[in-house]
Amino acid sequence: ETTVTAARASPHWLDLVTAVHAVSSAVGSDLDGIWNTLEKGRMEWLGAVTAAHPLKVILKEALNKDKNKTERDEVDMKMVYIYALSLSIESLANESEAWRKVVKMKNKANPLQDYNVDLWDPRKEEWRPLDLGVQEAAERGGSSFQAAWDA
Repeated sequence: ETTVTAARASPHWLDLVTAVHAVSSAVGSDLDGIWNTLEKGRMEWLGAVTAAHPLKVILKEALNKDKNKTERDEVDMKMVYIYALSLSIESLANESEAWRKVVKMKNKANPLQDYNVDLWDPRKEEWRPLDLGVQEAAERGGSSFQAAWDA
């Protein structure tokens, strides 16, 4: 971010942009289309991360307070976070709804209400498309699920 800010402040920024566009056109590349796709993916991911952040804070606080936590507990918490992220990713509307039904979630905006650990099984076939969809959204946004969880 610092590098981009400094580059944009340079008196030669517009010359650089013009030159890059000229090369792009010369090789038949749709630079603007590529950039718009990347920007859309970034905005989608940032929106999902922002919307799911309050729940992530609750989940991580619970993990940090649990003196007897297991690796499975962290997997369970990450699953809830993945579901929460999916709610803000338009292309995953069907997948998140299917998962909500599998785990018998009454309020899609509150996955912890009536949470039943036995139903949140990552081996269920409905989980894979939701999990992979969130990971792909993170990649489109220039990030990863793990980076969002760790932040």
